[in-house]
Amino acid sequence: MTAIKQIEENLIREAKRLLESKEVSVVLAYGRGYGDDHPIPYAAKTVEEAENLVFNEYCTFNLARYLTKYPPKTRIAVAVKAADSRAVVQLIQEEKVCREDLVLLGIPFAGLKDPKTGRAIDRTTMGSLVNPVLYDILLGEEIRGVETGSPYEVLAQYEAMDQEARLAFWKKEFDKCIRCFACRKACPMCYCDPCFMDASKPRWADKSPTADGNLMYHLTRFYHLAGRCIDCGECSRACPVDIPLYLFHKKLAKECEELFQQAAGMKTDDKPVMVNYGNQDSDEMLK
Repeated sequence: MTAIKQIEENLIREAKRLLESKEVSVVLAYGRGYGDDHPIPYAAKTVEEAENLVFNEYCTFNLARYLTKYPPKTRIAVAVKAADSRAVVQLIQEEKVCREDLVLLGIPFAGLKDPKTGRAIDRTTMGSLVNPVLYDILLGEEIRGVETGSPYEVLAQYEAMDQEARLAFWKKEFDKCIRCFACRKACPMCYCDPCFMDASKPRWADKSPTADGNLMYHLTRFYHLAGRCIDCGECSRACPVDIPLYLFHKKLAKECEELFQQAAGMKTDDKPVMVNYGNQDSDEMLK
């Protein structure tokens, strides 16, 4: 595996080259925060600003989150780890970004750490891929021989619950929600503007953290992400009250894969699974 420092140097070099040649107008990557363990998303628009880019094991943010904020035809370079690249693929499928407007700086990496806890991030809360599924420039050697396993092993205890136990589990978790919308802000697939939660005419939901309102918000968001979640785990890491949102997202992703044999964000020529129909599709979900 390429050393972290080498990846950082490669990132800065390529960012400078792309900006200097005007191949792109902005490079989305990571910058220094208030400490090495708290880097921040950073948009470099000049060669000088590219000097501020960093990469380390705490660079967890999914930078695909910011792609839809730029006007169409903006030439953007973006640093993508495995899950980030899946988000880009999904956005391309949904026609929210154009492939020709992007330069993808791929980062093969295993060993991310949660800035909030300092603990290693593994397939318990995110996917098991370590190499980007789509890139233009690879900033390190592809990682071989890593035992990834299934990202759905963590669901065993949850799936053993009966319906009443699951409802009680989520009621307890949702009661903690303070409706800060950090999960929505962190998610690259939550690009709706306005979000149904912010609409006032008609008003779909109560924005205050009530029990019924929390249930509606989270269940609506969960199902909005069915077949679209790319398993980056950023929603769970962003949550200030540690609701295990990844469990529901993984459960839906697992069922979509089993029913339709398609994982989100893996191939640009796929269509989003919930808007695509095939004669071979299972009818199990309708029962």
